[in-house]
Amino acid sequence: MDNKYLDSLFNNTIEGIIIIEDGFIKNINNAMLDILKYEKKEELINKLATGILIPNIHKKFLEFNNDIYEEVTLFSKNAEIVPAIIKIKDFEYENSSYKILYVLNLTELKQNETLLIEQSRMAAMGEMISMIAHQWKQPLASIAAAISNLKFRLEIDKIDKESLQNKLVDMDKYIIYMSETIDDFRNFFKKDKEKMLVSLDYIVDISLEMLNKPLSNIKVTNKKIKLNKLYIYKNELLQVMLNILNNSQDAFSENKIENPTINISYKETHDEQIIIIKDNAGGIPKNIIDKIFDPYFTTKEKRNGTGLGLYMCKTIIEKHFKGEIKVKSEKQNTSFKIIINKFI
Repeated sequence: MDNKYLDSLFNNTIEGIIIIEDGFIKNINNAMLDILKYEKKEELINKLATGILIPNIHKKFLEFNNDIYEEVTLFSKNAEIVPAIIKIKDFEYENSSYKILYVLNLTELKQNETLLIEQSRMAAMGEMISMIAHQWKQPLASIAAAISNLKFRLEIDKIDKESLQNKLVDMDKYIIYMSETIDDFRNFFKKDKEKMLVSLDYIVDISLEMLNKPLSNIKVTNKKIKLNKLYIYKNELLQVMLNILNNSQDAFSENKIENPTINISYKETHDEQIIIIKDNAGGIPKNIIDKIFDPYFTTKEKRNGTGLGLYMCKTIIEKHFKGEIKVKSEKQNTSFKIIINKFI
């Protein structure tokens, strides 16, 4: 096998390859040049590898085809940030030690992930609009009744200042409630631009308030403990909570559970905070429980389920909170455990 053939093989691989000696780039293939938007190898050869490769402060790894890859950030020629995963091998050649880096570009994958998150949010928006209508129905009916009562009193000329004042106070309360409700939902659909210092139980409280009407016939227990506040993306975690609680509510309805209950509890360790949501909505069949976090897997075809809800919950918790989401189902009970890394 001649050098010309090996050189052709080196330059026509799908993944990028960098050969490093003592921290300096000694060779680079064409796929790597494309990833970094360089035209010639000479622009990078004998330059420090740290000029293009930025390790993450907290090392992140993922498994692919039984190999472990490290997630890193690359810096392209035009100063763009390129997400990537790398695998490093040590090898010896002519009494010299080298490192060979195999690089896979994650840009398209990250873009698709962002699109999926937005698609999931849009699917949730339809449900949220229905919830807003449900939340507003009672206060609107109360305001209409108060107005009708006042009109009747005016017509028969039997209205007094005190009763008028009381009716106006009641209507004002309903309007404030409706305003707060719409603000809650509007804030949910804002894209988080920065992390907020909040406690997990506060986010759970918001989710329960937003689902107040849909969950009104369900006994919800929220067993709070003292939790340290975390710098996190509030709306991301809120999306996870709303999805899981909505799934429980749907399961209660579908399975016609007579005494529906949801129990929410918390745990805190040195490294993690945990939310546990447990319901008695009928459980998850063993033949599908391993699939519920897969993209586009749904048991709600008749109700236009997208199959993205739990997949996005898993993606959000793993990618944005460096955590994990687990599910366990026994008999009629299902519990979701949301594990969040405190040092993200």
